[in-house]
Amino acid sequence: MKDLKPVIFKLNGEMYGIDITLVNGIEKEQHIVSVPNAPEYIKGIINLRGTIVPVYNLARKFNVLDISPTDSQLIIIKIGEMLLAVEVEGVEEISDIPASAISEVPKIIRGTKTSYIKEIAKVEKELLIILDVDSLLTEEEQKDVEEFVNQQNE
Repeated sequence: MKDLKPVIFKLNGEMYGIDITLVNGIEKEQHIVSVPNAPEYIKGIINLRGTIVPVYNLARKFNVLDISPTDSQLIIIKIGEMLLAVEVEGVEEISDIPASAISEVPKIIRGTKTSYIKEIAKVEKELLIILDVDSLLTEEEQKDVEEFVNQQNE
């Protein structure tokens, strides 16, 4: 394992992180436009400096309570060639985590429904789940989102 510099955020009171090198930006107060008949994990779309970006509802992916719109922030990531805004409760900080504080995901947790968990880090007295953005969407979800974005751009 190597040292890590994640963007740390909360979702349903738990701490998660995404490697800062995979983050294109952090946005506040974006107007999210709902789109009828969008996949259930897509909250809507935003206009990010002229680019239409789907907003991924991470709470639904993790089967936790939806985020209040007043508490939400968007972490912009790139999956393949597609930008995706991941809705989170709030970005806490960008931190430096030494390799010695990072562990592999325990075997009992690993599976197809948790393939997005890359590593576990110990930060002070809390555990931080490091997400693998390339595994965040299933192949089917990624195809659906790409089709959805293409339809919005037509």
